[in-house]
Amino acid sequence: MEKTFELMMEPADHIMKDYGFKSYELASDVTQRSDVRGTQYGTNGPYYLEPIMYLKKAIDAAKNRLRFLQVVRQETMPEGHADIIIPKRKKYFADSSWEASMAEQATPTSQINWTAIDTMDGVKITPTNYNYGVIITRDAIRTNALNLVEYMREELSFKYENSIDSAIRDALLGTVVADGAGTGTEPTPMSDTVNGAQTIFGGDATDADNSLDNGDVITPDLILKAKRLLMSDIGYYWSSNTFTKSSVTKNPWSDSDTPFVLFIAPEQWETLMKDSQFANASEFGDRGPVLNGEIRQYAGIRIVVTEKVPSFKDGQSYTVTATETDADVNGHICGLVKSNYCGAIVWSKKAELKVFDWPVANQIRLTLNMAFGVGVIHPDAIVRIIVSDA
Repeated sequence: MEKTFELMMEPADHIMKDYGFKSYELASDVTQRSDVRGTQYGTNGPYYLEPIMYLKKAIDAAKNRLRFLQVVRQETMPEGHADIIIPKRKKYFADSSWEASMAEQATPTSQINWTAIDTMDGVKITPTNYNYGVIITRDAIRTNALNLVEYMREELSFKYENSIDSAIRDALLGTVVADGAGTGTEPTPMSDTVNGAQTIFGGDATDADNSLDNGDVITPDLILKAKRLLMSDIGYYWSSNTFTKSSVTKNPWSDSDTPFVLFIAPEQWETLMKDSQFANASEFGDRGPVLNGEIRQYAGIRIVVTEKVPSFKDGQSYTVTATETDADVNGHICGLVKSNYCGAIVWSKKAELKVFDWPVANQIRLTLNMAFGVGVIHPDAIVRIIVSDA
């Protein structure tokens, strides 16, 4: 319905006398947002009359994706067992260890020279139970704009992924600790008597305290050295800060059945991409499915970038050949591994996520239950590469 408003004006006498109408000046005040939003509630909070719209889907933060799980063997343990033994061949029997052959048994009592083969062994892995849970009150669910049950379920799923991948990372590459807070872990190291994992450093660094300096970064040549150590049957270990040839032979791994995979941090990715030798020679893989996080292949090595690679800084330490080594620069422990042979994860209970009502407390509860164990199968299928970030 249309409405008409009539404005009544009482002109001043001098205006009427001169012009026959009256002129007005409007007020200078403007009705602004601050005049109509009502009272503020809460410290630095919104105002009563300003409607607020909350979107019902949270924008995700960056997620640590599975990276290390894809290079280890997976086994499931039957119910009723506490441990699992993974049989392995330590290495193929050396040709020089066979007893001498005899061309002919010339007498009734002569026999073939019998050879005792002792290359079989096993790795014991004991799964551990892991249980996590979240409780949400129904009042929290009722009064929140987000779907809290879905949100918490996603958080528990992330916890599952991060827990198993971090456990595998720690087994394959070792851990970093604060200086003086104990000793970090490492896979069984190569020594003069034990066949194990090898560790190399960027630049001219050694396993001595604070030996790694800025500039001792990852390079294409260092990657090639790691691959040579993986392929060779000659192993090296650190003795009195010297990279020393071992008296025992190691497995000469090849990438004919499963690939060599190099794990590096984003800092090492940047260093490599700035290196013309690497940039010109690396390529995107075309052999089989691409690994999660895989960026390039170099010299037949599949390179995976992940922020999960162990990092260290001044005041922290890592372990090399059972000895704690202090660091005074920022860096990472990268690693080249022979996939499927370097390690294994054994599931006693696959991850199970449950969402259930808890009426006596008017709550919704979520639980994550799983049981797994991680172990190194062939430590000589691992070469750790310790480098600085800059």
